[in-house]
Amino acid sequence: MSAAEDSADSTAPVLSRGRASFVHITLVLFGAAVVAKSAHVQLIEHDKWAQEAATQHVADVQVTPPRGAILDATGTVLVETREQVQIIVEPHNLRVAERKGADGKKRKVDSRVILRKALKDLRVPDMWVKRAFDRKKYKWVEIPQKFAPSDVERLRNLPGVVLRSQLTRINSTPQGLAGIVGVATATGNARSGLESELDEFLSGKEGRDSVVVDGRGRRIKSPMLNSVAARPGHNVTLTINQQLQEIAEEALANARQRTGATGGDVLILDPRDGAVLAIAGIRNGKAAYSGNGLTEAFEPGSVMKPFILARLLDLKRIEPDQWFNTYNGEWKYGVKKYSDTHKAERMTVRDIVRFSSNIGTVQASMQLSDGEEYEALRDFGFGVPTGVSYPSESRGDVKRPPYSSLDHAQMSIGYAMTATPLQIATAYAAIANGGELLEPSLVREVHDADGVLVYKHKRTVVRRVVSAEVSQLMRDMLKSVVDSGTSTAADMQQFDVGGKSGTARRVRDNGRGYEIGKYNSSFAGMFPVEKPQYVIVARLIDPVGTYYGGLVSGTMVNDLLQSAIATRDASLDRTELARLARPMPAPLPKPLTPEQQLRAEREAALFDSLKAPEPPKAEPLPMPSRIVVELPFAVTRDVRRKAEGEMRPIPSVYGLSARQAARTLYAAGFQVSVLEGSSVRTRPAAGALLRAGSTVQLETPK
Repeated sequence: MSAAEDSADSTAPVLSRGRASFVHITLVLFGAAVVAKSAHVQLIEHDKWAQEAATQHVADVQVTPPRGAILDATGTVLVETREQVQIIVEPHNLRVAERKGADGKKRKVDSRVILRKALKDLRVPDMWVKRAFDRKKYKWVEIPQKFAPSDVERLRNLPGVVLRSQLTRINSTPQGLAGIVGVATATGNARSGLESELDEFLSGKEGRDSVVVDGRGRRIKSPMLNSVAARPGHNVTLTINQQLQEIAEEALANARQRTGATGGDVLILDPRDGAVLAIAGIRNGKAAYSGNGLTEAFEPGSVMKPFILARLLDLKRIEPDQWFNTYNGEWKYGVKKYSDTHKAERMTVRDIVRFSSNIGTVQASMQLSDGEEYEALRDFGFGVPTGVSYPSESRGDVKRPPYSSLDHAQMSIGYAMTATPLQIATAYAAIANGGELLEPSLVREVHDADGVLVYKHKRTVVRRVVSAEVSQLMRDMLKSVVDSGTSTAADMQQFDVGGKSGTARRVRDNGRGYEIGKYNSSFAGMFPVEKPQYVIVARLIDPVGTYYGGLVSGTMVNDLLQSAIATRDASLDRTELARLARPMPAPLPKPLTPEQQLRAEREAALFDSLKAPEPPKAEPLPMPSRIVVELPFAVTRDVRRKAEGEMRPIPSVYGLSARQAARTLYAAGFQVSVLEGSSVRTRPAAGALLRAGSTVQLETPK
């Protein structure tokens, strides 16, 4: 061995036995740990990791429930959630391909031909049709319109066409009711109005679909997986009558156009159960989007007088025929001068209501303390929310006592306080129904998705505000306001209407003082006054020219009632109306001029000359005791031919009854065929020659 090799051997590393043992033991322990962990995972934690693996292959998809529908009182759908489909076109994928038909057989179809015809039938604008077939410019075209699933069914599974389904909230409410109903998305995001207030009922409950996720992330439904169906929202039926709502909107629009008013409100309430039947509002010539009849309080003026006087009558502080000094229409109380349109030295309480005397009402109100006046207004529902199901109802404003002498007087005639049309309507409903203040309602019923009744509106009495006797007395007074007082424009020929007008100056926007020449012209009434079915509060804002509430708003209420009576379903009990209707006297005939009288006599003489004579009476012929007939008996051919061939004129039957006309025609030798017509006449006409034995058509009235 050379010296070099000895040197190399001396430098080679020496393997340590201890180190090798450590490595071997470490590897053995590691292998044991792997085996132990595998056993732990496979045996002990098997269910946990199996579930973890399943979650990576199974996904839960939230299913949005359809939002409940909103219906009117007659069951007409106002708002509903519908499934709608959007068409998405991939122009480069439109081609001839095989598609299964309804019979299960595969056929070759040209998706371009089918799509073009479908888009034409669906009235898609030409611009979008061109884009759908433009392969150079567009790879993906979304038709903006949405369609019912049944309308696009023929495009399903068509190459190059994708159908995207989505829920859409469809609102078909009358324009003036849109603000009351509010806005909500199909996914349940309620934003305003009843949609927001009733969201708990309408929203429904979400469901869950469990689907299998493949390696590419695609979701596949599997019958082996559990799913939870979405629960649709409840259906809400409102107290609003759509036909009556449209009548109210039309009457308000016509009145605004006729008077030049900047806006107005109409609210109709059923005084029997507190149901709100219609709410209409206009601001600046357009339908008000918010429910102004519920949210906008104003100084109502003289429509408030009956409530103060009713409380005084109920407390027996005044009598209906008690006289008050009205100072010939001019009177100063403190620093305030009061005047009456109808000027008189004295008036009874009945006439104070009938002619809307400010002076008489203020003097009568002095018999109430500040606290009693406040209690009277609060008892009738002013200054507090009515409790109607609406998210932003105004409570109005009634000051707390003590009052200055001016405020006490002003509040008695509808100033120095504010109220909404709904509050005024509920207060008048208390007078209309016998003295009970009711809680108004916008919701009639709520049904769940299976049709089970969840809620039903019931008549809810808040309190009794006046006795039944005083209520009847006030109705009689309000009737006199319409038939011979300040609101004759609301009077009807066939029915009695009761009500009270109000013409109040409008407060400036900054709340300081009143606008010059600006008025809230109101009328609050009940129909029919004997047993009211409607309470109507109508207001016009800033009418031009004539501004008295009894005239401008009273005329609007009259138009509204005429239309409601003529409408088939306007929440009216027509049997009760027929019982209460006044008989209409027949109009007296107008006297004829000498020329008209002479013409009438000539026409009468002419018609008399055309009348047919009375038909002969059919008297029974005497029967012989014995008849001998020599057989064979036969009419000779010549006699028969002569009888059948004879031509005879058709007699006139003018002025005869149907029975007499038939007898006349039979007596003349004709057969008769009876037809329904407008009068008794023959076809052919009288005088025409017809062969004897022929059939004449006789027209008789139905």
